[in-house]
Amino acid sequence: MKLVAMVLAKRKGDLLEIACDLSQFGFFEKGTVREVIIAASKIFINKFDPNTRHSVPYEDYICFIDVRNEFGGVVFTDKEYPERVAAKLLSEMMNGYVKKTQGIVGAPYPELQGIFKNSDPKANDKILEVQNQVNEVTSIMHKNIDVALGNTEKMEHLLETSDDLSTRSKLFLKQAKKANRRCCIIQ
Repeated sequence: MKLVAMVLAKRKGDLLEIACDLSQFGFFEKGTVREVIIAASKIFINKFDPNTRHSVPYEDYICFIDVRNEFGGVVFTDKEYPERVAAKLLSEMMNGYVKKTQGIVGAPYPELQGIFKNSDPKANDKILEVQNQVNEVTSIMHKNIDVALGNTEKMEHLLETSDDLSTRSKLFLKQAKKANRRCCIIQ
């Protein structure tokens, strides 16, 4: 589950900003991979119509693309990265850029590095967080149900023992009464 790159580029133009983590690639591959990411981003941004969003599988990765009138953004993730989080990061990047530059395309956007660094899916996906909490509660409830079933078995055993003791005490009471009558008759 890895976010590989986030790219902002002009339509029919230059790269605006890129943030990437190429640590999974070898030293000699990093430059080439970076160039491929930039080239693929430019192709995707120019290929799709303005004001559209797409997700495109690209080799072992998925690219999430948001194209605006004058620029676009691309988020590269591996196939295991949650789509909801990738879409949220893409929206955050695009809306943050528009807000920071006030619609002036071409201005730098250093905040992209901060967005990229805070891309942990567990921290960014509230639904995933709630699902994890539900899973924890579910496991606790399963344990509680097992304990309750164990207690039910113990209660059944106690009821059987109680019934047995009740029967024995009634028998003892009968025998004690007989013994008392015999003692009274003998005297």
